[in-house]
Amino acid sequence: MKNVKTKYKIGFRHTGMMIFLSLLLTGCYPDQPERVEDYDVSYTNYSPEFDFSVDRSYSLPERVILIDDGDFSSDEPEYLDDIFADAILNNIRQNLNSLGWTEVEEEDLPDVVMLPSAFDQTFLYYYDFGYWGWYYPGYFPGWGWYYPGYSPGYVSGYRVGTVLVQMTLPIENEDDEIPVVWLATFDGLLEGSDRSISERIDRNLDQAFSHPPFNN
Repeated sequence: MKNVKTKYKIGFRHTGMMIFLSLLLTGCYPDQPERVEDYDVSYTNYSPEFDFSVDRSYSLPERVILIDDGDFSSDEPEYLDDIFADAILNNIRQNLNSLGWTEVEEEDLPDVVMLPSAFDQTFLYYYDFGYWGWYYPGYFPGWGWYYPGYSPGYVSGYRVGTVLVQMTLPIENEDDEIPVVWLATFDGLLEGSDRSISERIDRNLDQAFSHPPFNN
């Protein structure tokens, strides 16, 4: 696990983090379905260098950040409405616990730190790591992250309502870069009734955790 040689770096102020989801959605439904949930697709990717079969400890923030700009210049970010944030956080917790993983506080040096976020900006190509400065253990301004042994995907940018979940390794920070060993993303958070959105959050996150490497 330590012999990671391939790094796919994503610079916050250069090429940015670009996800595959929109490409997956394009052309999938020639009959143009009327329900927004018919377009739901979860995209995931992960590092082949990381052993997901081992029981891990993880930390999870109490809130989901709402990203509405690439550059972050405030003391604290905006947050997603509690009704949707709770649905995201509870589902992540339930899926990780079902794997035998254990939730701990961030100051207790978890093996992985989960970073859930939602986008309130159309075609945003990157977001500043400073959004997580209030939470991330040992945070220092100017940090970024990289993707060991895999590419995070490629698309034209984040859409309004995209949910992104990143699994990071806080204790393996090299050159101010945080490894992202797994990510999941899905679209359409801001469309539909509160109940419909919450149900789709559960369905899409359950789908994400049914993908490799968790289904192996």
